[in-house]
Order: sequence, then C-alpha cells, then structure tokens
Amino acid sequence: MDSAWLARFRIRGPLRPELFQRAVDVLVARHPMLRTVFPAGARPPVQQELPDTLRLPVETEALSEPGLLELRIAEEARRRFEPWAWPLLRLRLFTVADDEHVLVVHAHHLIGDGYSAALLTRELLTVHDRFAAGLSDGLEPLRSTFRDHVELRATRRRAPSRAPGAADHLARHEAPYTPPVLRASRQPADGTGASPGLRTPGFHTTGFTLDADRAGALRRLARTAGTTPYAPFLTAYHRALVGLTGHRDLVLGLAVTGRDDSVPDAHRVFGPFAEAVAVRPPVHGEVPGPFVEDLRRVAAEAVAARTAGPLDLRTDDGLPRTAQFFFTFLDFGSLGAPAGTALTVLPDDTDTALAPPPVGTDVLLAVRPSGDGVRVTVRASAGALTEEELAVFAGGLRRELEDSAPLDAALIGYLPAPRDLAAYAGLPPHAVPGREQLRALLFPDGRPRLLETTTTSLGTSGFLALPVFADELTALATPDDRSSLAARTARAVEHALALGARSVSLAGVIPALTGYGYDVLREAAPTATPSAAALSAAALSATPPSAAAPGALTTGHATTTVAVVKTVHAALAATGRDLAGLTLAVVGCGSIGTSSLRLLLARSPRPPARLILCDLPGSAPRLRRLAAELSADRPGTAVQVLESTGTPAGLPAELYEEADVVVTAVSGPTALLDVDRLRPGTIVVDDSFPHCFDTARALERMRRERDVLLVGGGLLALGATETRLSPDLPPLARTGPARGTQFQPHLPGTLASCRLESLLHAHHDGSELPPIHGLVDLPHALAHWDAAESAGVTAAPLHLLDHVIPEATLKALPRPRTRPLPRPRRP
Repeated sequence: MDSAWLARFRIRGPLRPELFQRAVDVLVARHPMLRTVFPAGARPPVQQELPDTLRLPVETEALSEPGLLELRIAEEARRRFEPWAWPLLRLRLFTVADDEHVLVVHAHHLIGDGYSAALLTRELLTVHDRFAAGLSDGLEPLRSTFRDHVELRATRRRAPSRAPGAADHLARHEAPYTPPVLRASRQPADGTGASPGLRTPGFHTTGFTLDADRAGALRRLARTAGTTPYAPFLTAYHRALVGLTGHRDLVLGLAVTGRDDSVPDAHRVFGPFAEAVAVRPPVHGEVPGPFVEDLRRVAAEAVAARTAGPLDLRTDDGLPRTAQFFFTFLDFGSLGAPAGTALTVLPDDTDTALAPPPVGTDVLLAVRPSGDGVRVTVRASAGALTEEELAVFAGGLRRELEDSAPLDAALIGYLPAPRDLAAYAGLPPHAVPGREQLRALLFPDGRPRLLETTTTSLGTSGFLALPVFADELTALATPDDRSSLAARTARAVEHALALGARSVSLAGVIPALTGYGYDVLREAAPTATPSAAALSAAALSATPPSAAAPGALTTGHATTTVAVVKTVHAALAATGRDLAGLTLAVVGCGSIGTSSLRLLLARSPRPPARLILCDLPGSAPRLRRLAAELSADRPGTAVQVLESTGTPAGLPAELYEEADVVVTAVSGPTALLDVDRLRPGTIVVDDSFPHCFDTARALERMRRERDVLLVGGGLLALGATETRLSPDLPPLARTGPARGTQFQPHLPGTLASCRLESLLHAHHDGSELPPIHGLVDLPHALAHWDAAESAGVTAAPLHLLDHVIPEATLKALPRPRTRPLPRPRRP
C-alpha cells in the first residue's frame, strides 16, 4: 500500500526559481514536520525533528515537450519514501511555458495531509512574491506545532456527546456489522494489480468533472437541505455503493481535517491532522428513497460522526471499519487566495493522489473544486474491481450526482377535487378511489410530493403537489397554523429547492389564499440559523445553510397575465377581428383579471370601444376606482361597472347582451357563466380553475352551432416538451384515474403559464426578471411579456380542456353585431 500523497498545482505568473527556493527554506524552518523523520526500529514510532538549518532542494526543469510533464510526474509517483530517511517531502517545479509552471508536491502521509499541501503552496507563493518585492517573508509566527496538537489530544479525553442523535449514532456503530466482500471478476495476473503512472500500485483510477451548472445545483441542494457542499457527494457515493454491493447497511470513512477544536493556529500548521470518522447511515424502508431524503439522513449521520470523533471499531480482520469505503472532500477555500501576489494557482483536472487510500480500502472517492466546477476521482483496489467495473461504478455515481437535483424550476400545486379527477380521466365518479384513499396512496408520509417533471427548452420543471384537494384549500387559509396552507406551501417550496429548483411558482388559488406569496415567505423565514460549528466540516467546505431567498419564490401571476393576453390576441387573429370597436368584459377583477386587462390595453395597438368590469356583489366601489383610473388613461373608452348576483350563473344580462370578448378569471367551482346565454359571435377566454362554465355544454355548442368560442387562457407554447411521471408513484397513480400531466388535461408542447414563470426566472437566474410577490403591476407584467417573447414563447393552440378548436369552428364564428356605442359615462 502506498503511504504517500502527490499533488500538482498549476501556477501562472513570473516565478523566479531562486526566490522560490528561498521561500522553501523559510517554510522548512517554520514547519517542524517538514524536517521530521521516524527512526527505524522505534516502537511505538518516535517523531524526531531535525535542525531548522536543513535545506530542502527544489528540483527544477524546463520541459520542451508537453508529453514530458506526465512522464515526469509518473516517475515521481513511483519513487518511494522511507520513514527514517529525510526528506519525507519532495518538491519538483516544471516550467511548461512562459510564466506557466507546475509544482509537484510529493510527501509521506506521516508528515502532512492534503490540507497541508494547499497550505504549503499558498505560503510559498506569498513568500516568493514578498521576496520579489524586496520584503521580508511577512509570515506571522506560529503559536503551536503539530507536536502540541498530539500532546493535547493525548491529555484530553473526549466526553460523550449530548448532541441530538449522538446516542443513536453510537448505538448504531456498536451494533454488529458485516462488511460486504468485493472481488474483481478478473484478478490481477501478478497478484498486485500494479498500474502505471499516478495510480497507486494495486489500484485503478478514473474520474470526471462536473461543470459549473451542475456544481452550483449541488451547492444549492446542500444549502436548502441545511448541510454543507460535501453532503450530496457523500450521499451519491453511499447510494452508488448500495447499488454496487447490494448492502444498504454500510460504513463509510469520512475524512475530516482534525484541526477543529485543536491548538491555536492549527489551520496554519503543516502536519497530518486529518483523521477518519465512521458514517453509518440508518436504513429506512425496504428500498432506497428519493435522493433528497437520503441526503438529509446521510448529512445528519455525518454531523453526528464528526461530533463523536474517531471510533476504534474494527472488522474481523483487524482493519478499521472506516477503511473499506473512504471519502474525502478536498476543499481548502478557507485558506483563501494568496493576498496581493503576482502568482496565481490555476484549476487542475488531473486525478492526482492528494489522499492515499488507507490500508484495507476497496473504493475511495476524492472530490475537490476545480475552477467553477468539481473534479471527482474514484479509485478502487484491483482486487475489488477491474478497470471496467470501476468505470461502470463511476458512471453510476455520476448519474446519482446529475439526477440528485433534477429540477431547474418547480410549480407548487394541489389535486383537483375527486369529482374533477374522475371527469379528467373520463370515468364515472364511483370509479375513482375515495378522497382519503387517494391521499394515502399518493402521499403516504403526508408531505408534498413530486408527481411529474417536464423537460423544455428553458430547463426542467417539476410539479409538486400538496397533499390537499382543491375543495379543501379555503379551509386551510388560516394564518399562524403549522397546518395552514401557507405553512404547507413553504415546506413544499423548501422541498422543491432541495431538488435543485432555482425558482418556484404557485398554482391556482394558492397565491390568492396566501397573501399573494407573502404569507409563504414569512413561513419560510428561518427561526434559527445552525451554528457554523454545528455544520462546518473541517476537511469539508462549510457553507452555512440559509432559508430560501425571496427571489426563489414567484406567484406565477405575471406570466399568467401574459398567457391571457396572448390567448386573446390569438383568438382575435384566428377569427379575423380587431379589439378596436369591440366591447371587452372582464369578469373577476382580482389579481389576474385586473393585471391581464392592464397588459391587454398596453399591448393592443388600439383600445376597445367599451369596457365592462364585473365582480362579486359589493365590489362596485373598488371597480369604480379601477374604472376611474382606466378612463383617465383612455378618455375615449366607455367603462361600465356591473356586479354579479352571487348565485350560480348569476352574471347580469347586460354582460351577455353587450360583450363581444369576455375574459374570466374567477375562483371556486361555481359555473358562473351560462354558455347558452352567450350571444352568437362572443369570444370567451377563461383562466379560472376549474373553468367557470359547463365545459361539456361549451364543447357541444362549439361543435354543433359553431357560433361561440370558449377557450382556456392559462397555457403557453414553448416548443417540444417531454413529460414524465415520477417513477416512484404507485401503479394506480400511473395508470388509473390520476394519469396524465399535473393531474390535469395537457396539450403537447405547452405548459401552464404559472409554471412557466418559474422556468423563465430560472432561465434568467434572477438577474433580470423580478419575482412576483403581491399584485402584478404593469411594469412587472411587461417585463414578463418581454422575457416570454425573447424565449420564443407563444400562445398555446386555442383549446378547451384537451380539445384543440378546429379551424372550421374558428372560421364559422359569426361577426359581432354592430351596435351604437354609448357615450362615455362618469364611473
């Protein structure tokens, strides 16, 4: 087993070898471990520090051919260290181009760890630049050494942790454990599995790089799950190992720096502080669950493991349990970049061996940031896996990472009432399971669930359903209640963000019942932030978790207004009409109705001749104020205010008699609009859910009489889309009455406008498009109009439910009758 690590650092800038050597001399004197040996025969091993006058020569070479670099590094990797012979660290500096160099640091693990390599390189660059400027080394004297750390650990007994979950963690690790046995399908012919180049003898190596987008998604996934960036990688590693071994009960070794809770200046000391803690995630259920659930479980176990510290638990062979499956996350961002230096360290995607596999390791995973992305290196014992088997394992690991945060955006919604589910499925009501049976089937844990995903040109959107039905929403709209609609929605938003969504929008009446998003934001606000000490991972980058930023949530109403207006334009164009000279009625002057009217007026070359505003009984004072604003902007347009009767089909007769185009946006299941009373030639664009009229009668009249046009106004078209139901849904949900997209009718190539809003925000990444909280004003509506236009979004085909209106019906629509227009009246 190789007991050394080897790291390479690409350096750019005017490096002077003689100054670099002087910097090395300074650091050899500064760090005793750089001049330490372990005399042969001493039991237990004894650390002997040599004089600080020793000089460690740097081997320098200018390479004339690019291929020579890998040859030289491979040669260095094959060189051995003997613990009793100094030096136990070698430095080789290769110049590969003008102002571009590669520093190779090769050291025995007894004197330093991966963090030490990064620390050494940072200090070398800092001191080199100070020497180049004619200054002293400028390093603050150290207050401690690694020897002090060892003595402190020897005198300090770790008290049993009283942290939540600590007792369960210890009990789980003290329980019997049978490690899985891995044997390569083809054993090495020479019994060693020696591999050329950088690979440790007996080990195969492979790796891949995740780009900035995927790395960013994994960081967001960790943050929203309340953990640090290493956790998604550790979780994916655990899930891949479960697939490889067939064992769900596994112990993984997690490398931590060992510098926390140590001597002063431990983070500025070169030495082998790193240690391994045992991670044994609890097993829940008969099969692995969703990634985000495993993430929370693995992250909690990792925190408990780091709190408990190393456990001296061994296999029957006497090997540490932590050795077989080892994980290290090599993020040394806490060191920061050298301040004010002319030399910079560049990302390097090679699979250098910063962490040698412990004795007894079958598989090792090493992860480290590389520029804006992440480099993942997988190493496996030649006796455990062949190179081909390792490649398959690495491919599965990569799929776990790429599928861990599958969403770019999400929509939070709910289920239609059971009777509507039956209608959508084309089944009689008695054929649909009961309400509680459906709820137990789809939401066995009572939490929001991802039901399906849709892939579009703008990214992937998920539909997450609350475990509630449409006819239950109003009763849940109570503030200050953990079971309230706002609280449930906030938990669903957190779940969506944990699945990678950068933006989340709200469906149907959720915005109206949650203060247009503000109640959800209040529920999502953190009540307490975990301390950095509780969540920082020494060898792991510690980014404290945070609550969802307000910019991640948008109501969906702005893009819904865009859909309504585009649908009105499409209906007028398809029937050869112009809004000018027509009477436009808006039924339901709430958030959607009012904002759609304002946007329609702003995006129409000429306004309608007359406006009718209609809403619930008692709304007249509010409607008159709106009418006054509209009349002030368009003095030539008459505006009339009407109130409904508050009963089914309770719209006033004047609306049926006068309106040429009706935009409806009302809440609730009431069939407010009477299809049979519509005057021939009337166009209705409805954004109510469910529709505010008898859809069966509307389809029949359009099919037989072809004298009216009633269409849905909530969809937009954005090219090819692919929708997939979540694979973990029960069979009945995938094939029975709940089949279909979003548990609602669907047209290929379209998306619900409220859902598209979060996709547009994710596509713009919050840089240009303002999120919507509260009512939609005209500037916000116009911004979303422009965003939809630039994304190539168009009106959906004119449709009702999943029926596209035939062209013959559109052409047959009678022309509206000509009537004398009333003189404008004062509202």
